Amino acid sequence: CADAVLRYIRKGDKIYHTLIISPPGCGKTTLLRDCIRLLSDGYAGREGRKICVIDERSEIAACHLGIPQNDVGIRTDVLDGGPKTEGMRMALRSMSPEIIAVDELGGIEDAKAVREMALSGCKILGTIHGDAIDRVTKTEGVAQMYRQKLFQRYILLKRETDGKRAYFVFDEVGKRLC
Repeated sequence: CADAVLRYIRKGDKIYHTLIISPPGCGKTTLLRDCIRLLSDGYAGREGRKICVIDERSEIAACHLGIPQNDVGIRTDVLDGGPKTEGMRMALRSMSPEIIAVDELGGIEDAKAVREMALSGCKILGTIHGDAIDRVTKTEGVAQMYRQKLFQRYILLKRETDGKRAYFVFDEVGKRLC
């Protein structure tokens, strides 16, 4: 499911800090997981990247006894069952990831940790609950990240009236790219 959006997340060797937005049940965690898998394994002749998944509630990788049950790629490490802000900091200090992936961002502490990761040179792939970019960027934690232009891409998922999912991509200032 990530094939269609990867061209907006990755340009050549560059990966954009990306936030996936959608209401519950529209597939943001599934999209995040597939992005992780493709970026980790490599795709379209591009080399894979070292990724660390911070899986606070074991929803992305679904680890059991420390082994991911979902395919998150061959170059992916998973930290699960702990607070995401501490996990991000631990991963950065000890695992040298190129990309950190985290589900359901939003609070002030999340914003601080994302800023630390972004300023360290590590790329961020994250998700948040919401139904519109203008509303999500008014929540306290996300507003701070939006003002600082920490995310370079916002992907909004919506369910169409026929039940199919649609996506819309925005840049760091909210300009629609597709």
